[in-house]
Amino acid sequence: MLAAVLALAACGGSEDDSPVGVGRAIERGSDEPQRVSGYVIERNGVPRFCEAILESFPPQCGEPSLRLVGAVAARPEEHVTLLGTVDGDVFRVSER
Repeated sequence: MLAAVLALAACGGSEDDSPVGVGRAIERGSDEPQRVSGYVIERNGVPRFCEAILESFPPQCGEPSLRLVGAVAARPEEHVTLLGTVDGDVFRVSER
C-alpha cells in the first residue's frame, strides 16, 4: 500500500519549477530533484509512476513509466506531482 508523504506542486514559480511529465523526466534523468506529474498505479504491491492510465479494468499504467520508490500518499489512479530523482527506470521520491 502506498503511504506517507506526497510532494504536491504549488502554483507559480519559474519555468524550471514547472512540473514535467514522466517521459520528459526520463529524458532529463538527474541526480537533482525535479517535479514530475503523472499517475500512481499499484499492482501486485509494486507502485509505478505513469505518464497515463490505460482504459482497461483494472486500470493499467500507460508508458512511459517508472518504478516508484519512496513514500507517497495518493488515491489509486490519482494524478499527482512528486518531487524526486530519476535513475534508470526508478523515480525516487525526495524527502525535502
